[in-house]
Amino acid sequence: MDDLLDKELSVLKKINQAISYAPDVEAVASAILDIVLDETLAQNASIMMPSSDRTNLEIRAAKGSSDQISRYSEQSLGQVFPMGEGIAGIVASSREPIIIKDASCDPLFQNRDIKVEIGSMLSMPLVYGKAELVGVINLSHPEPNAFSQADLSLLHFLLPPAALALRNARVMRDIEDINRMLKDELSMNDRALKEFGKNILKVFNYMSIGVLTMDPDGVITTINKKASELLNLSTGENLWKVIDSDVKYQCGPDMGDVCLDVGVQGKILQLELSPLPLKPLWQILVCIRDVSLERFKEHELVRVKDQYKDMVENAIDAVYIVKEGRFLLTNQKFQEMLGYDAEDILNKHFRHFITRESLHELAGAIRSRKGNSFIPNLEIQALKKDGSRLYLEISIGRLKIDDVLCFVGVVRDITGKKELLGLKSRFLHVASHEIRVPLTVIRGYARMLGRNAKDILSSEQIECVEEIEKQCERLLHFSNSLLNFARINSGKLVLNKQSVNMCDHIRNIVHNMQIKANEDGVNIVFEGDARIPALYVDPMKIDQALYNLIDNAIKHSPPSGEIKIRFGLSYKEHGDLGKILKQKSVLISVMDQGPGIASEEAKELFGEFYVGKSGRAKQGIGLGLAITKEIIHAHGGHVEVRPSKDGGHFSITLPLNGEDN
Repeated sequence: MDDLLDKELSVLKKINQAISYAPDVEAVASAILDIVLDETLAQNASIMMPSSDRTNLEIRAAKGSSDQISRYSEQSLGQVFPMGEGIAGIVASSREPIIIKDASCDPLFQNRDIKVEIGSMLSMPLVYGKAELVGVINLSHPEPNAFSQADLSLLHFLLPPAALALRNARVMRDIEDINRMLKDELSMNDRALKEFGKNILKVFNYMSIGVLTMDPDGVITTINKKASELLNLSTGENLWKVIDSDVKYQCGPDMGDVCLDVGVQGKILQLELSPLPLKPLWQILVCIRDVSLERFKEHELVRVKDQYKDMVENAIDAVYIVKEGRFLLTNQKFQEMLGYDAEDILNKHFRHFITRESLHELAGAIRSRKGNSFIPNLEIQALKKDGSRLYLEISIGRLKIDDVLCFVGVVRDITGKKELLGLKSRFLHVASHEIRVPLTVIRGYARMLGRNAKDILSSEQIECVEEIEKQCERLLHFSNSLLNFARINSGKLVLNKQSVNMCDHIRNIVHNMQIKANEDGVNIVFEGDARIPALYVDPMKIDQALYNLIDNAIKHSPPSGEIKIRFGLSYKEHGDLGKILKQKSVLISVMDQGPGIASEEAKELFGEFYVGKSGRAKQGIGLGLAITKEIIHAHGGHVEVRPSKDGGHFSITLPLNGEDN
């Protein structure tokens, strides 16, 4: 776990290392570009910073991933772009990122005379605090469609500390310039020195970063407004009362830079101490910034790992946790499925393990939902370590923890199942075709004979013709069921979901089915909870599933029997993923007073072409319940039967969801 945490924090450590280049702004920017090029697919990158009058953007650093040292910065450094114009100018003004998927046809892209091929581009603002623009970072790739929302998520994690590093470098450079000006103070006349002092004091006091100076005994000699607010101290007070006393023993004229975190009034402040050579007595320069949010995120990362580690490791299925597109945790089952070791997967982006087609499908499914959500039974193709492909069925739970997206999922290998389903679907299509062709001919002749049956045929012959037509209709119904089942098994079951008030919807189905039930003297009673929110389902497919269950109940009910249908909330959690997401569900129950279902039959009842003892008496073909199971499964739910001697008891569980989740 410690190794995993080190990997997660490596980016932050790299940025902290970049700060050490201050006050050289260009060196800090160059180090940040190294991190971005290492962590993304970008081939080239640049950082632009606003001019002093905030009217232009100037390229301060630029690098290409294929170059070793200088890269292509000599060609790009110093280029100026008007604020508000071009891609970077728009990003700087709006503070919003822009993705150029195809530079060849995007009107925003303006191709300047540079020796870099650009097919796609990503531009994001470097913002400090709420709205202070530090700069704009631009990423490019020679091929179109290279950047995605995953890259945006990764950069959202990288850019805040990068903006802080650049801003600190700029502030330290300004302070160094001030010191340089102070050294020349003897050459100024009294009036110029007075004006200079006023300007310096104004800049010092209103800097957004906390800055103070203190003597070797810890007494504050100067302090700006920001530092005073953060520390609740003023000139003349002693800084050592908020810093560990051991630190002061490290301080001296030849001391190196010291960086430490201290807790002050519930906040975590980072203090950077540096020697400041002044006459007649040397001083210590202290820069202060609030890092409470950064430290909280680091702590939260550890907490999330610990919270779900046991659940993931002990799960029967392959389970993973993804944070900002990269694997945070996988269990042994997941690793064995893809043929990788844990270290080969952890901290790697998920796009390296699935096909390009599945990547687009997965991205589309995720982007269509907002907030915490659950995506059930999504079929994708994955790539094993040896290069072979797997068909996977993946369920995805989307969580948002402190504005950081995490995904928890269960994965099943369905490669063998897909191959068998392909063979079975081809067989069912052929079988259905071979049945329908002769049946159509037979039914046509039977209808032709039946037109003038009274004048030509005897009563016994008329009964034979009617029986032929009846059996033809039965076989055609069987052929249609084969085709429906073949479509479902071939993966062509498309759900056209919409918001449906299930209580009213089931009541209408019951009303329509009551007409058929009246023929057998069976009464249908419905009990529904009207307070349950609407579900996001395919109403026609749900109709088909419920029709099969209710029709099955009518067939097996005794004369004057009663069928009870109930709709309400389900209080049973299903699986580890349901526990993690706290997924709520609804329950639809269909109960009849038929002969009941034995336990050995209950295990096979939803299998294809399985017909129980009572089903054979009713001339069932064993496909209705199998079709119902596939429809409910496609909605992320499940259907089951309870063994009983007192009638049939079927139940459907569906996730309680909406269009946005």
